[in-house]
Amino acid sequence: MKRIAIIGGGIAGLSAGIYALKSGFACDIYEQHVFAGGQCTSWKRKGFHIDNCVHWLTGTNPETQMYQVWKELHVLGDEVEILQNPSFLHIESEHGSLDLWQDTQRMRRELLALSPQDAVAINDFVDQIEIYKGMDMPALKPLEQLSLKEWWQLLKKLRPIGKIHGKLSRISLQAYAQRFKHPLLQQMILAYMPHTYNISSWLFVLGTFCSGNGALPKGGSEGMISRMIQQFEALGGTIHTRKKATSFTYGKKCINSIVFSDGTTASADFYIAACDASVTFHQLLHKDINEKFFATRFIDKKLHPVYSSFNTYIAVDADTSFIADTTWITCSPYQAAGKSHASILLKNFVNEPEYAPEGKNIFQTLLVQYEDDFDFWSDLYQHHPEKYKQEKAHIAAQIIERLEQHYPSLKGKLSVVETVSPYSFHRFCGAYKGSYMSFILTPYAKKKSHKGHIKGIKNLYITGQWLQPPGGLPNAAVTGKFTIQRLCKAIKVPFNRISK
Repeated sequence: MKRIAIIGGGIAGLSAGIYALKSGFACDIYEQHVFAGGQCTSWKRKGFHIDNCVHWLTGTNPETQMYQVWKELHVLGDEVEILQNPSFLHIESEHGSLDLWQDTQRMRRELLALSPQDAVAINDFVDQIEIYKGMDMPALKPLEQLSLKEWWQLLKKLRPIGKIHGKLSRISLQAYAQRFKHPLLQQMILAYMPHTYNISSWLFVLGTFCSGNGALPKGGSEGMISRMIQQFEALGGTIHTRKKATSFTYGKKCINSIVFSDGTTASADFYIAACDASVTFHQLLHKDINEKFFATRFIDKKLHPVYSSFNTYIAVDADTSFIADTTWITCSPYQAAGKSHASILLKNFVNEPEYAPEGKNIFQTLLVQYEDDFDFWSDLYQHHPEKYKQEKAHIAAQIIERLEQHYPSLKGKLSVVETVSPYSFHRFCGAYKGSYMSFILTPYAKKKSHKGHIKGIKNLYITGQWLQPPGGLPNAAVTGKFTIQRLCKAIKVPFNRISK
């Protein structure tokens, strides 16, 4: 029996591990932390449950290929409750309020009532969402392994999207927002995603949600990871925690072993790097390994930027059922990482009562941070640790003050539970520039994927969200699957031949 060693126990590593075991390999996962999960993570703090990842999940529609992958990984299934909110985003500003409803016709009616002068732009926007509802993320097998019939079926299904996607993928959110005259509608385009994305990315998100393919599995990150771990271990896999990989030893065009920070090693027939791509290329591999796909993306910041966020978790000693699941509000300016901000993106976990002590609730706020913001946080943490703590506390205090201004009934009932900076993502997960997504899909660069095999090293594969922009949990899961499919094809063994 051939053995696979996987570095990293996040979604991609667990996915690759599960499919490896189902394909007849022995498999070990080596995770640097005390538990698996990677950036799909949660923890306890002050009696509250902190979910630092899952806000919605692509692949909750049973008719899609992605749902089948989640089902095979035991993330979804008949026994898993799905939370489907009626609105993806509620927006409140000085210009009024609106909702981006799952019911697209209701969305259309309310937007037209809000701004009749924007009728053409509104109808185009909702019509485009309707088209993107037909998007089914390819998850059957890697594109190069599709048969002619499968290619034809895929192209036929995606043809309506293809007619508009090429044009929309070259339009920035900022440029698209200018199609609307009403300032609230402009805010609707810019509120949720970093402004450097193209508009097709936002339409994909809304199309996914409106088609019923973007909802939330109850239990969030913890539920997803625990079910994947159970599946992996039930199939015979082993997870080794507190095993931080630092380098490889090499044979002739192959890896001989993984070297860990505690001085131990591990050997296998095949190796899969499911850790952050920057860790793989900047720490584990020889410096003379030149993989152009990643080298250009790590260097060209205009074509391939990344982003992170500053997250604040806030205890609420009050009923919050009057606040939508996800709300974007404008507020008086506040300072964070040396920049001024005038809005707050708020996640209300009221649908997860187990996340807070009885009678209480927990909020999460997310503030987008870019690469220069990461550098700010990195410098503070490494050279001014006390100022790092003070800056986090200062931002959280400003956010609470503005939430109390916006929701007067919550005044005196909010307190800080936890803060997470972009450097936290880097420190705990090795995340490149603190990013929890892959490279941003800008209007300037074509979307390209990587097949996950490193030239010149026969038995090493890479997997994870960085192979398929814009990344995220579905791409992590799919690339884990694709990695094993490619390995099986390379050594001519059947894929997914053991059912359990």
